[in-house]
Amino acid sequence: MERKPLSDRLLQSAAASRRFLDGDSLGRIARFVRERQNRDGGFRGRDAKSDLYYTVFAVACLKALGYPPPVFKIWKYALSFGMGKDLDLVHLVCLIRLRTVFPHFGSTRRRLLKGLQRFKADSAYGLFLRLFAGDFRFAAPPASIAVSRSDPTTNLAAALMVGHQEGIAEELLARVCSAGGFAPSKQINVPDLLSTATALFALTQRGVDLDDIHKPCFQYVESLWRDSGGFAGHVADEFEDVEYTFYALLSIGCLTQSMAKNYGNR
Repeated sequence: MERKPLSDRLLQSAAASRRFLDGDSLGRIARFVRERQNRDGGFRGRDAKSDLYYTVFAVACLKALGYPPPVFKIWKYALSFGMGKDLDLVHLVCLIRLRTVFPHFGSTRRRLLKGLQRFKADSAYGLFLRLFAGDFRFAAPPASIAVSRSDPTTNLAAALMVGHQEGIAEELLARVCSAGGFAPSKQINVPDLLSTATALFALTQRGVDLDDIHKPCFQYVESLWRDSGGFAGHVADEFEDVEYTFYALLSIGCLTQSMAKNYGNR
């Protein structure tokens, strides 16, 4: 059986959060996301400007929550970037993701993916981005990717694990903090939502048993939920945005999937 694209697996895991969240909670989060959209159709992050990066997260949030994204406005915003020839790798990948939300000719898709060739596939993060964009040329990490295994960050280790490298699950589980959530490295014993979401996604994709950390991780994610309906990145963060809100949905969804698998309630 052909494995689903990475973007589909991420969205499917985030959408599993709907099994855990009640209707009022879903509505609060959706309102927060919708309120971040600007008149040009894009969504803002930590300032007032629209950004492709945050727009992708906003669309993913709404889809995961079961709310239809405002298609026409987002389409107009995405079209304003053309083929993305002046974009960096991250924003080009975001443009590709936005454009693939809508029907378009195969030639357009090929032209967009061809733009990725401007950037070297020489890092685990770069490989993860290419897989996220739908570039399926890499069935496994290229030999050219040199990664220090002495102390990779949690999200790098998760990217390696998603990229089919073995022997990383134990390293990720060692990053779980006593208060719940995953720390970003061995040197920093304070959890954050990015590390938590990426680690949980990698571990659930590999079917690792998470029974011992379900409760503290749920509690940690809940502690980052703000009155606005959005989520912050860590306990000391006073600003919530659509990126971290998606990471919260992804974390909750992965924990829900893990519980369903372990208890036979798929």
